[in-house]
Amino acid sequence: MRRAQIKMFETLAVLVVFFFFLIFGASFYFRLQESSLEREFDRNTQLRAVQIAQKSITMPELECSFAGVQRENCMDVLKVQAFAELLATEEAFIDYFPVFQYSTLTVRQVYPSQLEWVVYNRPRGEQSTLLQIPVLIYDPNTNRHQFGYLEVRVYA
Repeated sequence: MRRAQIKMFETLAVLVVFFFFLIFGASFYFRLQESSLEREFDRNTQLRAVQIAQKSITMPELECSFAGVQRENCMDVLKVQAFAELLATEEAFIDYFPVFQYSTLTVRQVYPSQLEWVVYNRPRGEQSTLLQIPVLIYDPNTNRHQFGYLEVRVYA
């Protein structure tokens, strides 16, 4: 009888150790998966920011063109102002939501003076990714180019 109790205790101890290692291994695996998912989520958010920036720079509604030839990374001030006013209306906002989703687009002029135009603003939540792309800002009234950047903030 005594020998059977010792064997049962040994079996129970082996099972306890086995389940301890199983739980420890599972928790370690799930923590690795969680950090991997967070990295993938951040990568997808950054990719979305780049896609939105590329779309907005090449939109005919914003880019500047001379004699029918479009200039790369150039934005027309009058078009930017008109497009921002257009997006203030609800029906245009609904049309452009699939393009810009939950993001904020701001065109900032840094030289010779500092100006900014918020083109599109649809924030969501606190977590966001910021992307800044240098652009030329063309003012057709003065026929001059200024330096600036397009700021795209994508909300997760």
